[in-house]
Amino acid sequence: MPGPNTYSVGTNHLGVNLAFTKFLFVSPRDDADSAHARLRQAGACIARGFFNDFDAESQHDAPPHETIQFLVANGPRGGDGLAGARYAVQICSKYRPRLEDVEAELRRRLGEGSEVAALDGAIRVPQYTSAEMYAYAFKPAMPRTTGRSVRNAIIIPVRKRAEWWAMNPLDRHAYFYPSPNGHDPAAKGHARAAAAGIAAIYRQVYHHPDGPGVDGQFDFISYSECADEHLATFDEVCRNLRDVGQNPEWRYVEEGPEWRGWRVLRW
Repeated sequence: MPGPNTYSVGTNHLGVNLAFTKFLFVSPRDDADSAHARLRQAGACIARGFFNDFDAESQHDAPPHETIQFLVANGPRGGDGLAGARYAVQICSKYRPRLEDVEAELRRRLGEGSEVAALDGAIRVPQYTSAEMYAYAFKPAMPRTTGRSVRNAIIIPVRKRAEWWAMNPLDRHAYFYPSPNGHDPAAKGHARAAAAGIAAIYRQVYHHPDGPGVDGQFDFISYSECADEHLATFDEVCRNLRDVGQNPEWRYVEEGPEWRGWRVLRW
């Protein structure tokens, strides 16, 4: 669920990557006990030196610089890559090469026994915002909390069409407010279309570290967490955002496969 904390891409300080993340999706090629034992061992190895985000809470005074979070799919999976992955892990660091090393180590340890797919992201300073948007969507936003109480994680990679990036940044900004650019007078805009999830769903948008339009890559990774009782709210928000009558921005969006799972302490 892409939230209102959407960022612009540029060469000024607003486009600088502040931190990096990598999602790795793992599909064991068989169900043998040995394959799952190898997966658990590989997970324990790559976790060394990282803070386990299963116990993450927004109230930390000084969030750790390097974190890891393990995820397991909460239902049957089908297809290749992300779509078919039964397991996932998110690793975060201020140093991109650190994440590349972890991916290489995971692939090495799993060998030919598992397929591994990767998505890369980065956190940037918000640009499509204002004092009013902060008061509406950021200040009351749900804080991060532990996986012991909020277990659901939803990952949706998205890209914007070329027409979106061809717009003036101010015109793109307008799509987050009601009736963008004076058109679609009944349109709520992105922020109001997602209003039901502001206080119920923790959300983070990651940008591709190399900017939009990279061949074969997604521009953004939409990451959300919610408790079981708010899964219906998440689905409602997604329906609203995908409704171009409410949210005309979605005319410019292409979605990748959605992955849903549970946050776990370890694989």
